[in-house]
Amino acid sequence: KAQEEKLKQLKAQRQAALARERAKEKEQARKEDTRRKILIGSCMLKITEDDEQARAKLIAQMDKYLTDERDRKLFDLSAVNY
Repeated sequence: KAQEEKLKQLKAQRQAALARERAKEKEQARKEDTRRKILIGSCMLKITEDDEQARAKLIAQMDKYLTDERDRKLFDLSAVNY
């Protein structure tokens, strides 16, 4: 019986270690995704800084994409009416 308990305990420890590793990988993926978004945004800001046509296209896309009023205010977009 003591050996069975020891095996159960080892299995539980292994499962916990795997769960921690999966959580760590998920957190890293989230951080990388956030970093990609920041870099894309930075690139788009630079592109549109001196190109009014590119800026107008980006704002038009943002107008279609953004639905949250708080986000729309950041780009001086009018509220969405549903």
